[in-house]
Amino acid sequence: MTTESQAWPAMPVVAGVDHEFLEVAGGQMHVAAMGSGDPVLLLHGFGQTWWQWREIMPALAAQGYRAIAPDLRGEGWTRLPYRDIDRTRRTRDILELLDVLDLGEVRMVSQDMGAVSAFQLAMHYPERITSHVMIAVPPPQMRFDLGMMPGMRHLWHQEALSMPKLGPWLMRSGRMTRHFFSPIFMVQPLDQAVVDQYQAMMSHENSARAAVPLCRRMVLPELMRIIRGSYRAERFAMPSLFIFGTKDAGFPPAVVRRAFADTSIYGTDVRLEIIEDAGHFIVDEQPAAIMKAISEFFDSLRPDPRE
Repeated sequence: MTTESQAWPAMPVVAGVDHEFLEVAGGQMHVAAMGSGDPVLLLHGFGQTWWQWREIMPALAAQGYRAIAPDLRGEGWTRLPYRDIDRTRRTRDILELLDVLDLGEVRMVSQDMGAVSAFQLAMHYPERITSHVMIAVPPPQMRFDLGMMPGMRHLWHQEALSMPKLGPWLMRSGRMTRHFFSPIFMVQPLDQAVVDQYQAMMSHENSARAAVPLCRRMVLPELMRIIRGSYRAERFAMPSLFIFGTKDAGFPPAVVRRAFADTSIYGTDVRLEIIEDAGHFIVDEQPAAIMKAISEFFDSLRPDPRE
C-alpha cells in the first residue's frame, strides 16, 4: 500500500521535461521524459528519483535521444504498492512500462540500486536492451575482493533499513540523507537545496516505509545471490559500460581494475570508465563527465555510414 494521508512533495521543475502518471502494474507510475528520438531508459538509485537525471536528460535530448526516467516502485512520485516489492518486482514493473510506452527496445542507464533491475533486464530480457551503462555498481558476475572490505563498514544502512521500525525512522529523521551525501560517499558536497530536495522525498511516508522491503526483499537477497556466484555463468549479450569514481568507498580503483582485467567473463563487449575525483553519487557530483562517457559510448555503437 501507499500512504495517501501525507502530502506528496512538490514536483521539482526541469525545463523541457514532461510528466505523466501511467497505469502500470495495477497502479500509477510517474514517468519524466524529454526529447525525441531513440529512447534511453534512466533508472535512479536508492533514495533518489527521476530528478537524479536532471542534468543528463537535457543533454540526451540535445543529442537527439528521448530520455525516459521513471520513479521506481517505492520511491519518488510513483503510486505502486511498496508491500509488493520483492527481488524482481521492479524489473517486472519496468517491462510493463516499456509495453505501455510501446517500446520494443531501449538503451539503458542505471545507478546504484537502479542497477539491480538493470542487470536483471539485461541478462533475462536482452531483446529489450540494446546497450546499457551501469554507474557505481559492479557486474553481478564479479567475485568478492578483499579490497572491498574497508568500504563495507559504510554499508551498515542496508541491514538497518531492512528493519521495520528502524528503517523508516532513519529515512524520516534525515539520518540517511546525511549518511548518503556525506564525505564517505561524495568528494564534492552538494548544494543544500539539492540535499533538501532529496530529503523531502526520502522522508515521505511512502519512501520511508518502502525502504524496508527494498532492502529486505530486493537488495540483500540479490547481494547474497551475487556472493554465492549465481550470476557467474551469465554474460551480457549487449555492449555494456561500467562507470566508477576514483573515490567510491565501496569500490576502490585497484579493486575495480582487478575486476575488469578480463572483461570476457562479463560479456563480449564490456567496457570500463573511471572518473577522477568522484565518489559514489557520480551523477550528482560530475554530470558533465557522466554525460561525456555515455555520449561517447553511444556514439561508438552507431553504424559506420561508410559501410
